[in-house]
Amino acid sequence: MKILGKTKRLGIWVLALGYFAFYVPYSGMTKSLSKGLFSEKGTIISGFEMLPIVLLGTVMGFFAILLITGWWKLAGTISFFGLKIPFASNKHTFFSGVATAIIIATTTLAYSFTGISIVFAALLMRGGVLIMAPFIDTLYRRRIQWYSWLAFGLTLFSLLIVFSEKIGFTLNSAAIINITAYLTGYFFRLQFITYKAKTNDNSSNKTYFIEEMISAMTIILVVPPLLALIGQGELMLSLRNGYTSFLSSGLIIPTLSIGLLYSCLYIFGSRIYLNHRENTFCIPINRCASLLAGVTSAILLSFIFERQFFTNTQLIGAVMLVLAIFSLNTPKIIEAIKQSIIEEQRTYIFVCPGNTGRSPMAQAICMDKMMVHYNANRRRKRKLNIEILSAAISGEEGIPIQTNALYALKELKYNSISHSSNPMSNIDIESANKILCMSSEHKQEIIRKFPEAKDKVYALDTESIIPIPHGKGKKAYIECAKKLELVIDQLINKNEIAFS
Repeated sequence: MKILGKTKRLGIWVLALGYFAFYVPYSGMTKSLSKGLFSEKGTIISGFEMLPIVLLGTVMGFFAILLITGWWKLAGTISFFGLKIPFASNKHTFFSGVATAIIIATTTLAYSFTGISIVFAALLMRGGVLIMAPFIDTLYRRRIQWYSWLAFGLTLFSLLIVFSEKIGFTLNSAAIINITAYLTGYFFRLQFITYKAKTNDNSSNKTYFIEEMISAMTIILVVPPLLALIGQGELMLSLRNGYTSFLSSGLIIPTLSIGLLYSCLYIFGSRIYLNHRENTFCIPINRCASLLAGVTSAILLSFIFERQFFTNTQLIGAVMLVLAIFSLNTPKIIEAIKQSIIEEQRTYIFVCPGNTGRSPMAQAICMDKMMVHYNANRRRKRKLNIEILSAAISGEEGIPIQTNALYALKELKYNSISHSSNPMSNIDIESANKILCMSSEHKQEIIRKFPEAKDKVYALDTESIIPIPHGKGKKAYIECAKKLELVIDQLINKNEIAFS
């Protein structure tokens, strides 16, 4: 019998690891291809020449991800010649997709410029975005934690160290324009994300980044070919070659692979940005992961090709970024220290519509059983740091427990409780470790009223085993209490209701 169910989502540090894992080969392959290391003749390839196939690979990756996961079903739709096609449901996600398309293109170009290392290109791009983070948080009145400011300061310091090298002042105009376009894309994208997403509602955040992805795919498929067709000058000629002569270069597979890698790292990186915490926390995690990936890629390339792809100064900057990441873990470190001193309090809340029958009976039964469990496990030398409560989903405040419910508790030899109904509030949601409903319908009702409680709410009754006793007499209440006994015993035995 299934008692509790929970949909897990990847933690922000797991997302950072995935982002790092895909970014290492992406940045390394881009730099290697631009330096001619994939060519037998060692022909140097410009970023604009490889860009069309890289973008095509990115779109192919996006399409495969949407198709395999079924995420495309979560997007809005537009009507095209009578067909419903997945697309952005509002202007914010569409323009965020436009900004994302700019970021995708300029990232690949940044790693291809001659005379700029992987690490330095990454620092240029990441540093500008990091500087934006606290200002965007302030603009949208999001509280910035002190450890996020610390990480921001350490990251900024690492950039200053790297910029002390002379190479920081030898950028050509094309590289400067490219970095400016990249930062402009992020300036608008982060604002759209902060305004429209970054909530505790994981499904809403997922819809946002899916629609952003679809919008970016559309821009990538339309705008670069148009620029290649009508654009003038040496750069646009290189872009045009990417759609024509480059197709016979023999380098299609590695170039497509770069795009596929980007589509994968985008999934992890975007989910970091969409985390509900402030930008000054999320952005350094994303930026540090990509910077460290750049350093790792440079070291691997130096080892493989026996050429220097980084400088010692850049490595010192990377060490500062490791310290920045460590500072972001400060809350978890502090919490771990606290838990080694005192046992964490656990709060469980049983709920039903009126909070006069089933939920207060469940509360009383659970309190008695937990006390027995506490004594049986010889925990008397430690404080019993657990709280069992009950609340109403939609009932009125101050109504006493049903007389028949008290009768049932007495018949089954449980201690009666002094109780009056208590409507559930945001304070209850925040303090509770788990909220235990009588049915799946109750669970959905709570999530509808309190979306932030989604990851805390569980249904006790998934197989119609807990009867509704109201208006059916004493025997119905006794039968209900017995069923609650069974379910609560299973929760305790499975450690789903525990002391810590």
